[in-house]
Amino acid sequence: MKFNCYGTTSPEVSKREIEHKALARRAAADGIVLLENNGVLPLKPQRIALYGGGSRMTVKGGAGSGDVHERCSVSIEEGLKNAGFTFGNTLWMDRFSEKYERELKEWREGIEKDIKRFNPIQTMQMFIYIGEHPKPYPSVAEILPDELCDADTAIYVLSRQAGEGFDRRVEKGDYLLSDVEIDSLKLLSKHYKHLILVLNCGSVMDLSVLDEVKVDAVMFIGQLGMEGGNAFADVITGKVNPSGRLTDTWAKKYEDYPSANTFGHRNGNLDNEEYSEGIYVGYRHFEKHDIAPRYPFGYGLSYTEFERKISHFDNNSVQIEVKNTGKCAGKDTLLIFEIKPECDIDCEKRALIAFAKTPLIEAGEGCVVDIPIDLFTSATFDEEKCAFIISKGIHTITLFDEKIGERDVKEDIIGDKLSVITTDDFTERTFEASAKAESVLYKLSDKDKIKLVVGGGYSIRCYNNVMGAAGRTCTGLLRKGIPNIVMSDGPAGLNVNQVSAVGIEGFPRYPDGLPEDWKWGWLKNIDGFLRHIPFTKKQVYRYMTAFPSETVQAQSFDTELVEEIGSAVGREMLEIGVTVWLAPGLNIHRNPLCGRNFEYYSEDPIVSGKMAAAITRGVQSMGGVGVSQKHFCCNNQEDNRMMTSANLSQRALREIYLRAFEIAVKEGKPWTVMSSYNKVNGRHVCNTYDLLTRILRDEWGFDGLVMSDWNATEQCSYTDAINAGNDLIMPGNEGVVKALLCDLKCGKLNKKALDNSAARVLELVFKSETCKDF
Repeated sequence: MKFNCYGTTSPEVSKREIEHKALARRAAADGIVLLENNGVLPLKPQRIALYGGGSRMTVKGGAGSGDVHERCSVSIEEGLKNAGFTFGNTLWMDRFSEKYERELKEWREGIEKDIKRFNPIQTMQMFIYIGEHPKPYPSVAEILPDELCDADTAIYVLSRQAGEGFDRRVEKGDYLLSDVEIDSLKLLSKHYKHLILVLNCGSVMDLSVLDEVKVDAVMFIGQLGMEGGNAFADVITGKVNPSGRLTDTWAKKYEDYPSANTFGHRNGNLDNEEYSEGIYVGYRHFEKHDIAPRYPFGYGLSYTEFERKISHFDNNSVQIEVKNTGKCAGKDTLLIFEIKPECDIDCEKRALIAFAKTPLIEAGEGCVVDIPIDLFTSATFDEEKCAFIISKGIHTITLFDEKIGERDVKEDIIGDKLSVITTDDFTERTFEASAKAESVLYKLSDKDKIKLVVGGGYSIRCYNNVMGAAGRTCTGLLRKGIPNIVMSDGPAGLNVNQVSAVGIEGFPRYPDGLPEDWKWGWLKNIDGFLRHIPFTKKQVYRYMTAFPSETVQAQSFDTELVEEIGSAVGREMLEIGVTVWLAPGLNIHRNPLCGRNFEYYSEDPIVSGKMAAAITRGVQSMGGVGVSQKHFCCNNQEDNRMMTSANLSQRALREIYLRAFEIAVKEGKPWTVMSSYNKVNGRHVCNTYDLLTRILRDEWGFDGLVMSDWNATEQCSYTDAINAGNDLIMPGNEGVVKALLCDLKCGKLNKKALDNSAARVLELVFKSETCKDF
């Protein structure tokens, strides 16, 4: 068998790395949100005091599948040094680093002691057993008197980490600040003339500390990727004017969120999540109930000022003249809302319908921005008519809170009648495959077709291989003219191993031993052998770019920038042989405790859908590579994510949770969509024909492939997944093949559904750049 192992053959920093690193830095800076500033910022390079675990151990991105193994990352400490700042002393950071390394060593030794009794299979699944990893931020590391220094300004970097599989908690040291963090801020505020608080976390946090501690500036940097430290320095010094705006509402207290007491673990019921708030998520809830947030959706400060003037308005667009009236260059963000007329259906006070970002405007200069508007973007779903409607009456259009104009709708405008998402009749449509796919499909046996709709597992003996990639399609049909393709996790970049050794037979291996996180128990014993594998032909290098998290990307409100990031990821996919990027993630930030919010864009479906469409267009513009928009749908919590049921109304489903995907699918035209782990109204999504076929394909016109999230079908039915239109079961194994064969023979597996799914897999494979010679 021939093995393709893509990548560069030189370990030197490539031109592509340099270019993409610059893009990552620019994107990170544009997504930073300035929350408070009494004039202390921008700050000239000077002697400062630096504290907080995130100053040296800056969190670049969230944990789990969304990680990226980049060549190196720039911490905030390093970024400030690069910009010319000096530090009075680093005693606190030195002491904290030593403490963290000591805790990490003790943790690893404890794990090694606990797993001595484990068998090889258990050891290889160590991620299940290892328990809580030491956190790179302080819990019991108070600042000592000799660690204070003679500087005017102190910066305190407050960090948090989260990841898939676990939700956050309203506890000190998580959503709430720890006692040590609060005491540290009080001490620093008293000792230094100026105090700047930097929030290095993936999502919303409680900031009630600001009510009792004087802080001169607050900056939400989120998770900025590999160039985070440099991007932070760019903004704090004024090299880049802050132009990011929040894509979430930051409450004064957690209890102000509509699902505060019922979310996930909060009420003890992890099996059923009642979306009793309906459409009132995020700013819709706060505005409807007149609850003042700490920072509203769309909030963000700047170092300069802008004057906006409406120069044209009609039913389809608004034209805005923007002038920079301040003293430095900057970009302005424009958010367009609709206020609906009163009608029989209760509606939100206002809904975002469009947004735009200006180019960089020099001081004293201006530009004109044209923004298309469409009232169907925020149309109301009428459950009785089972259709979207634009109600008769006056629809007021605003720029933020400023009235732009009105649209007088004389009569209700009613859209097409849609499906009620309740039943599953499995009425199969015939998928029209290309001539090439049809000719190959015609020659396959039923068993071959079943192999095709089941992923290739984790075998690395395959035609196309990328070490560390999340998955691949079937690897056993090469003799039938069907190569496999490779899929990589995201969405902050490509999650693969940095280096592979390629043997003389082309078979890829680990050249430098096992990845650090795999060196547990008996696995450590083979590490030395792997370092001296004989018959090595060459080494292949894959240093990928770690871009800012999706929340940070969205806070730029710049779809052109996000599309540029997509093009960069697509370029890297072509370089290393990845065909499908398991991204973007566009689930709604329903509650700030979702452990995976950093991987998603916003509480608003318009922002989420537009950003996902942009990055999709960018990736797929490179040709031969595609994305998998995920997690379709209502995957809004992580605890018990494989079994929890999101129970919600047709209206909430349509207006909030499906709307984001509808925009992303229609405007981005993704190659694939990934079905989510959870249930919707009691049925697993990957088994729901209404969602995967009636909605996704029949209503929205999606013509690509649907794959399951990894092992999602283990909790429900393989056969119902194929029957429902879930074309590819991932990651796949021989047991799935046997089960589907059995159900095909007894008539449970629909033959036409199997043919449709197999044809879609073939279409995906033959579109891949890595399979262009077949």
